[in-house]
Amino acid sequence: MKPFHMQKGASLTLSALLIGTLVLPTYGCAEAGTNQTITQQLKTDHAKTKEAIDKAAASENIPGVIVAVKKGNDFWSYASGEANIESKKPIEVDYSFRIGSITKSFVGVVTLQLAGEKKLSLDDSLEKWLPGAVQGNGYDGNKITIRQLLSHTSGIADYLDAELKQSLLQNSTQTFTAEQLISRALKQKPTTGGYSNTNTVLMKLIIQKVTGETYAEQIKKRIIGPLQLKETLLPDDSHSLPERSPNGYFNNAGTLMDMTQLNPSFADSAGGMISTAKDLTTFFSALLGGKLLTPEIQKEMMTTVATPHGKFGLGIQEVTLPNGVTIWGHQGGIPGFTNFAGGTKDGEHVIAMSINVLEGAVPHMESIQMTEFSGQAKQPSTVDQAAQKHRDEMNQLIDQGAKSEKIPGIVAAGLRDGEYWSHAAGVANLEQKNPMESDFTFRIGSVTKAFVATTVLQLAQEEKLNLDDSVEKWLPGVVQGNGYDGNKITIRQLLNQTSGIASYTNVEMRHATSFPQYTVDDLVRMGLAKPPVFQPGAGWDYSNTNTVLAGLIIQKVTGETYAEQIKKRILDPLQMTDTSFSGSNPKIPGQHASGYNMDKSGNLYDFTEYNPSWANAAGEMISTGKDLTTFFSALLGGKLLNDEMMKQMTTGVDSPHGKYGLGIYEVKTQNGKSYWAHGGGIHGFETLAGGTLGGKHVLVTNVNAVGPEPVQVNLGLFQKEFSR
Repeated sequence: MKPFHMQKGASLTLSALLIGTLVLPTYGCAEAGTNQTITQQLKTDHAKTKEAIDKAAASENIPGVIVAVKKGNDFWSYASGEANIESKKPIEVDYSFRIGSITKSFVGVVTLQLAGEKKLSLDDSLEKWLPGAVQGNGYDGNKITIRQLLSHTSGIADYLDAELKQSLLQNSTQTFTAEQLISRALKQKPTTGGYSNTNTVLMKLIIQKVTGETYAEQIKKRIIGPLQLKETLLPDDSHSLPERSPNGYFNNAGTLMDMTQLNPSFADSAGGMISTAKDLTTFFSALLGGKLLTPEIQKEMMTTVATPHGKFGLGIQEVTLPNGVTIWGHQGGIPGFTNFAGGTKDGEHVIAMSINVLEGAVPHMESIQMTEFSGQAKQPSTVDQAAQKHRDEMNQLIDQGAKSEKIPGIVAAGLRDGEYWSHAAGVANLEQKNPMESDFTFRIGSVTKAFVATTVLQLAQEEKLNLDDSVEKWLPGVVQGNGYDGNKITIRQLLNQTSGIASYTNVEMRHATSFPQYTVDDLVRMGLAKPPVFQPGAGWDYSNTNTVLAGLIIQKVTGETYAEQIKKRILDPLQMTDTSFSGSNPKIPGQHASGYNMDKSGNLYDFTEYNPSWANAAGEMISTGKDLTTFFSALLGGKLLNDEMMKQMTTGVDSPHGKYGLGIYEVKTQNGKSYWAHGGGIHGFETLAGGTLGGKHVLVTNVNAVGPEPVQVNLGLFQKEFSR
């Protein structure tokens, strides 16, 4: 019996409302007219995939699953679970659903067909077709090409930011025009590259300019009509789904919210379409099989660029599964549904699947996908075998670490050989023993300092401050008395922990069982009440007061809080939708494990919820393994800071952690290799995150407990990973 908690009209906690969440795709199985009923077409070799689908549909907060597969001349489909969690109506294979960002593949095909017909060039500028549409605020449409729109390398910000997502969850019936969505995006500064729904909305306008018809008319003429996709629709702003459709839900931290009635105008050409699993297999079989594009244009479509989220072509993504199989396709997440459609490069083995909930569905999709595509990998090369051996050894080390009685569970994630991976072991809760999941959110503690430092360095890069400015210049009178003189302490010394300012935190806070409300002034006052540890620049001492002061300087320079600046400069451009700031909120948003603190006797006790206002800029943030991977890949890859500021950040001073730079520190492995990282210990969670310069090799580890053992396990995993 799987638990559902149904809630209507309540406030929603947002973690990842994203039309095209970039995660691994997935697959599924056999023909059934009703829930868990298999027709005569179900073959024995489909049974394992069916079993994986049933397992997913029986999981907590997964209503139902629809899967269709085309392999050679064999087509089969299967549905399991519920279309409506209140009436218990079974889900069926021919039901329609919102496909979200799979819409982008349809828009991409129309664009590529126009390129094949020489009606446009993939290297045409945006300005050529939409003069004046993308100008100002750092944008220049002359420098952005159609190719960059399709591959998400344009640098145009995503209109679907956290504010709009929250607004949509509160009121799902709002109507938006394409022009409104684009205008919203252009009010944000350009990003360093990243997945942006704005790209596809602009592409829609270009299609209309080139052809004189809407993108919807062109999709109907070029794809839906020729392929007889009779159940594929472009609903414009219609709130309803077709009659034969499941209800769609949003998983709000374990409570399912019915999002069936939804105005898809906010998704526009980036994610507004409706289809069925059968129609999507027909489309991707034709696309990957070379029936929609010429060989030359097909090659363009499958020429990829590497991103923190995987390899992107033109309207399609390449993903190599852990078993070595390469799949081409697109995922689509929209309130109510999580979907994937795609298949092997030749189009011979294609899948489409939909789970009627957004949030928490991806791991189940991956499981089905791995089952369906098992046994098809090519024989790995010697290099591949070595990489696989290392992956297996790391996973075994993670599994072994989670067997310690002082370590409930471990989450690990990162980039290895340019590919994202994740692994989880142990339990999320010591009482219920529910398994740890790799996509859980957690408190990141002092890893927050790397975000604060990056923001300060960006301000230095923009010459809005100087790293050698005194604290007194920006915070006059704040650091004075009791042996302190803010005139002699620099911003650089705050960031590299050489200021001599005492930390406001102490041993008693470490063993606390509750916390009062602290203001930032309280924290600074607590630190300065202690005498200096040494004179500025005369030593090294880790002090949370330093970073709290750095946060205040950000506010003084910009007029906005450090949290607002981090969000604008880092979280939104990098699409870090599961990263947030605690403030005084005792709860952890999204799906998460329980966090355990250690008392003076060495015993663990549940300390998941508490007032975290004491952490402030020194350690208040919450994130996931995937989001932290994205951040450190971008940071160490030089996408957030220029060369000069990266040099400043990685110029370190001696510390017990290694060479401590500005917000990150360098650690040497036993064989002489090094990585740059920052740790984060906070009540309930111990995190370590970092990677090598260049940003292609990143590791994030988190244990849902504090104490010596979690620290040593994290360090051991980093030693193993970066000694390779």
